[in-house]
Amino acid sequence: MAMLIAWQTINAVRRPGSKHFTRGFLVVTPGLTIKDRLRVLQPHDPDSYYKDRELIPSDMLDEINRAKIVITNFHAFKLRERIELAAGGRALLQGRNGDPLNTQETEGRCCSASCRT
Repeated sequence: MAMLIAWQTINAVRRPGSKHFTRGFLVVTPGLTIKDRLRVLQPHDPDSYYKDRELIPSDMLDEINRAKIVITNFHAFKLRERIELAAGGRALLQGRNGDPLNTQETEGRCCSASCRT
C-alpha cells in the first residue's frame, strides 16, 4: 500500500496536469487496531515506511510529503443514533405492539458538515 501511495504521489507531483495520478488517499480499515498500525503510511509519522524501509530515494521524500492521506475505520460511515435510549426506555416508547423506533440519523443529516467531526 505504501508503494502505491508513493508511486501515485510522486507521479502526481511531477505531472501536475495529468488526470492519471493523485495525491489524495482514503484508507478505510476494519477496526481501530489496524487503523493505528497503518499510521506508518503517513509521510510525517516518525516510523514512516517511506523513510524506515527506504521505499523511495531520499531525494524524493519532499514529494511524498505532499500526499494527503486519511486513515479511518468503517465505523465512521455508520449512521449514528440521534437519541441515546436505554433498552427499557426504548421499550416504553415503542409500546407493547409498536413498530421499532427509528432513532438513527438520516442519510441527509449524516452528510452535513456538522455530522462528522
